Amino acid sequence: MTKIYIIYLIIFIFQLSKAFTNEIFDKYSYDIGDTIKYKIETILPNKSEFITTSKLIAINKDQEVWEVNNSPSADKRIYHRPSGNWIASYKDGNEIARAIPHNGGLKFPLTNGDKWFEVWTFTAAGGLVTGKSEAEYKVKKDTVKINNKKYNTLKITMKNPKWNSEKDINWKKDIKWIDIKSGKIVKFYFKNIGFKMEYTATLIE
Repeated sequence: MTKIYIIYLIIFIFQLSKAFTNEIFDKYSYDIGDTIKYKIETILPNKSEFITTSKLIAINKDQEVWEVNNSPSADKRIYHRPSGNWIASYKDGNEIARAIPHNGGLKFPLTNGDKWFEVWTFTAAGGLVTGKSEAEYKVKKDTVKINNKKYNTLKITMKNPKWNSEKDINWKKDIKWIDIKSGKIVKFYFKNIGFKMEYTATLIE
């Protein structure tokens, strides 16, 4: 009986560890004063390569306020703390764009095989551009190598984007890789030809 019990225990532990490698229970939780660095490689509007540094300067209820250095598109960004989704970007004290309540693409817990649909209002240029954004998201395990370090990740891919209920022909790609072990976004790729934006960002640790 003891041997059978040990065998069942080993099987249970194996299955449990396997389950953990397919799920991220929560995103990485940053504290005020924490900084993160990403290497940015752009294709649109032109080819370039640089490093951005962001510092968490405030937490207001469910919002994180990040000070951004060396980014041409924003010097401050606000994110939804529970999910990590983007809310707003600012440049020189002016709001550049906002998603209401926030954009899509992240949710926790996150499991291999997950699929979901999100809707939000997008506004930019002081309200001159306003519309309803919709997108589907699907999750798949993926291994990526960044700066000679291998990450086991859950890859979130955006599918079938819409703008005001019509197919969004400009928003081409939105992919995020979340490290299973830490819950950090280690890589993301974005392409929107309407905004003339295409770039890959990789985490520097």
